[in-house]
Amino acid sequence: MSENKRIMVLGGSNFQLPLIMRAKEMGLYVISCDYLPDNPGHKFSDEYHNVSTTDKEAVLELAKSLDIDAIVTLSSDPAIPTVAFVADALGLSGPSPEAVTILSEKDKFRSLLSKLGLNVPGNYVVNSLMIPEEIKNINSKFVVKPVDSSGSKGITYSSANENELNHAIEYALQHSRAKRCIIEEYIDGDQIHGDGYLQDGKLIYHYLGDHFFYTKSKNFIPISTRWPCKYEGTEILNTVVKQVESICNAVGYRTGPVNIEARVTDSGKVYIIEVSPRNGGNYVPIIQEHLTGFDFISKIIRSSFGMDVEVDTDPCEKKVGAHYILHSEKDGIFKDVRISDEINGHIFFRKVFKNEGDDVKEYVGSNTTIGVLLLEFDTINERNDLMSDISDFIQVVVL
Repeated sequence: MSENKRIMVLGGSNFQLPLIMRAKEMGLYVISCDYLPDNPGHKFSDEYHNVSTTDKEAVLELAKSLDIDAIVTLSSDPAIPTVAFVADALGLSGPSPEAVTILSEKDKFRSLLSKLGLNVPGNYVVNSLMIPEEIKNINSKFVVKPVDSSGSKGITYSSANENELNHAIEYALQHSRAKRCIIEEYIDGDQIHGDGYLQDGKLIYHYLGDHFFYTKSKNFIPISTRWPCKYEGTEILNTVVKQVESICNAVGYRTGPVNIEARVTDSGKVYIIEVSPRNGGNYVPIIQEHLTGFDFISKIIRSSFGMDVEVDTDPCEKKVGAHYILHSEKDGIFKDVRISDEINGHIFFRKVFKNEGDDVKEYVGSNTTIGVLLLEFDTINERNDLMSDISDFIQVVVL
């Protein structure tokens, strides 16, 4: 790597900051861009441009004018289609636009799963407030999602009640750029989540944890992932890995990071919920590097230049850990985060996005996150005991 090499990073938020910092450490000339000039990452890049990461044509014109050598993002769903578009137009290394579209848009992803013969929840795509006739006769629970939003924005858990379902559809459509939402039958079971890395179509690394959701609203949003998951080392996890590889190979996405969500029923039936061609948010690549030593960020940077990625073929150690999303149960004014001694010693990374006196909103998606804690534990039992009572040890004070 040399300072003559120019890398464009889409996004400068706290979640892209580790990528910007690592690129600088590797001696690259870093160009960051998004429409938020006060984002922290821009203070560390060599130059910043005020261009939305979702404006593909504008980013392409900027990339041409700056003669970039690579384009990349980290933990950002909205920016990935632009990365693919620009890389394809300029002949740079990156995922194909077609692969990103299928993996990123939930209705197209569900169609792919059906074609591959994988388990798929009953689902219905709508682009208006009209409830499909076939749903009206189904006495089930549903999860209603925009087909193309990120950070769990616009997602609602809904009953079959017509008024409730209409509200969920309206809320989802408000958060969809394509103005489409998908109504999925709810799958009762365990959810697992984490990151993996593909090399030549094989998932050479993965570490999945148990996924927990915020239960004090109907918004279906994550609040914690705890590694390892209960299925570590089982045939169920092997099934998840094989299906993820099958999905990625089907769309031609063969090298790069993947964020995986899957659901497992009590009978052991596996449903792949999401395979995104990017790392997870809430510092998932940071905690996974801490727990396993797998350096996602350097590998992503090297692969964006079309360079071979060195991978240790020896099984990596997998330590026990968790992340926890700091949030508020109400709108108000941020005061403080109070952390008890019982949990404080397990925290190796903390990032609070709010200062005292800032406005905060009730937790309804990643855009209302107050901060993130990353934790390590000695044993799974210790993790489970402390994380199951996490609200006793961590208090977000909102006035």
